[in-house]
Amino acid sequence: MRVLLSILACAAWVAADPAPETVGENVTLPRGTYRLEKPIRVTADGITIDLRAARFVGGTGDASKFSGIGLILEGRRNVTVRGGRFSGFRCAVLVKDCQGVVLEEIDASGNFRQRLSSTPDREASSDWLWPHKNDQQQWRKNYGAGICLENTAGAKVRRCRGRGQQNGLILDRCTGAEVYDNDFSFNSGWGIALWRSSKNVLTHNRCDWCVRGYSHGVYARGQDSAGFLVFEQCSDNVFLKNSATHSGDGFFLYAGNETLKRTGKGGCNGNVVKNNDFSHAVANAIEATFSKGNKFIGNRCDDSNYGVWAGYSYDTVIEGNQFAHNSIAGVAIEHGENNRIVYNTFTGNARGVHLWWDDDKELLASVFGKNHGCDSRGYLIALNSFDGDRVGVQLDRTTGVKILGNDFESVRTVVRATGSALVVRDDDAAPDVPGTKDETEFPGELDAFLPRGHPRGRRHIRVDEWGPLDPLAYAVFPRNASGWGAVSFHVLGPDEIYTVRTDAALRVKKDGRLFRITGGEPGITPFEATVTAGGKTFKVSGHLVNTFWKVRHWNWQADPRKARWQPAGVEFETKSLDFAWGQGGPKGLRPERFATRATTTLTLPAGRYEIVTVSDDGVRVFIDGKKVQDDWTWHAPKENRTVVTLKRGAHEIVVEHFELDGLARLKFDLRPLP
Repeated sequence: MRVLLSILACAAWVAADPAPETVGENVTLPRGTYRLEKPIRVTADGITIDLRAARFVGGTGDASKFSGIGLILEGRRNVTVRGGRFSGFRCAVLVKDCQGVVLEEIDASGNFRQRLSSTPDREASSDWLWPHKNDQQQWRKNYGAGICLENTAGAKVRRCRGRGQQNGLILDRCTGAEVYDNDFSFNSGWGIALWRSSKNVLTHNRCDWCVRGYSHGVYARGQDSAGFLVFEQCSDNVFLKNSATHSGDGFFLYAGNETLKRTGKGGCNGNVVKNNDFSHAVANAIEATFSKGNKFIGNRCDDSNYGVWAGYSYDTVIEGNQFAHNSIAGVAIEHGENNRIVYNTFTGNARGVHLWWDDDKELLASVFGKNHGCDSRGYLIALNSFDGDRVGVQLDRTTGVKILGNDFESVRTVVRATGSALVVRDDDAAPDVPGTKDETEFPGELDAFLPRGHPRGRRHIRVDEWGPLDPLAYAVFPRNASGWGAVSFHVLGPDEIYTVRTDAALRVKKDGRLFRITGGEPGITPFEATVTAGGKTFKVSGHLVNTFWKVRHWNWQADPRKARWQPAGVEFETKSLDFAWGQGGPKGLRPERFATRATTTLTLPAGRYEIVTVSDDGVRVFIDGKKVQDDWTWHAPKENRTVVTLKRGAHEIVVEHFELDGLARLKFDLRPLP
């Protein structure tokens, strides 16, 4: 009774006093907002705690500084927590060493997330996640979560919500959990993450737009974000009718370092992944590696780099899935053995199926490699439909392959085989390949899939310094939209009725949700645009630069870091230096070992200016013949900033760049400083 009375005393909408530190009996909290300085601890078994009218707040402001836990259940049995809104914590709800806990209708949104250093122009390697260690709860401690279950059996997590943070739900060493009808979308890390967790059922969950490390048309890395993360000895789980689209990976399964580096045994084995939508992933719709006996059935895997990447997988079933418009391959497996690829549809992929062996010395010499043959062999590719793929099946140094009863329509190259591949092909046969059936009933009733007409495609992934933006929530991206010749920004929201006002001397052109601002005098024109959408007002600020660059591109023979700089080759003019070549290069040149020299003359008022370059590889900048920025090195996409003071008048600017290999990028900007 004393606990209940102390709770009632805190029943103001904005509580001046912290909420009670313990709950030891059945209780319904009255309506209120409670500021928590310490976590609430549950101290009894078999009770029900109704928090549906309560809101709990930890920190406010900078989400990367949130700390603490909102609610802790430790060592408890058969406790039900119903409702409650938790925000501003490192981990909102922690369940540890428990059995039979039920969490339902909890909103654990707006908790910890890292501030990202990547920008629309360049990736920051510091944003990569590191999911390979968690035996000391590094995931929760370093990355936070809305809800985290540790060493817990028989839990139910249903109709909960965790959005706008880094991670939705963590299952750490859990068994027998049922996770269904939840929404863990729009997070910058993982929607649902499993570590050493087996025999769990996860159905009808939304984990869309769990992504970082992406800028459309500039870089596509994902940085180990995922809708579902399944790491380190997670076996015999069921993933059914979930949606994890527009994520780093839709479904990311990895056997773990115990298998790969310590024992060579075990893995994330025997999982059933059925009737999910993992489309529009930055990297892979499904990644599943170093594991045995997994079944991927009836999933949608469209518009990613790979539909399925399953390196070093064996005894795997890939059946009845849809693979459409994947930029590298529908199914790609290196060093795989005894895998079955049947009844799938492949449409418009660069390659439908690609299987290969290569001399992967480090992995073949690993503990895993020594415990497994690691050949590429023993495949059945049967009763699949290929339509419009550039290559249907590509085999490199792969043996024991049966290609039976497939249908190839408008496929440029039906089968391409190199090395020691052995192909048995009989397109007219109708082999007896029984389908995989699983009639077991599982909980959940939410239709988790994106509705018809919802924005789809990787072009709808936009990530700011806090994570992914919801394309149906009103926002402007980017908010600082400086540009050369034109400034572009998108207005997000559920409709296309927007008002944009800016300086009368500038012109605004609308193309759907994309706006372009042009005009102004030669030189630099600062601007601020006011955007009205959905009853909200947004500001877009920056500057517009009008000039012409004279650009030369050429391939080089001698290393430009050592040889004399000799610009020659194709010349053209452009209004901006913003080249996102990716793995390619300038038109008509080899995609590697090329150089660029660009010059312009710009009339500027006196003042301080910041020179910003994004380059891969080397870059250097000269103003009026003086070198003001120099990073003449081989490096990943990198941002350099230099501040210079210039006199009023015309200034000659020269930008030089070389590309050695890999990704290629060059962007130049010059910004006035206050």
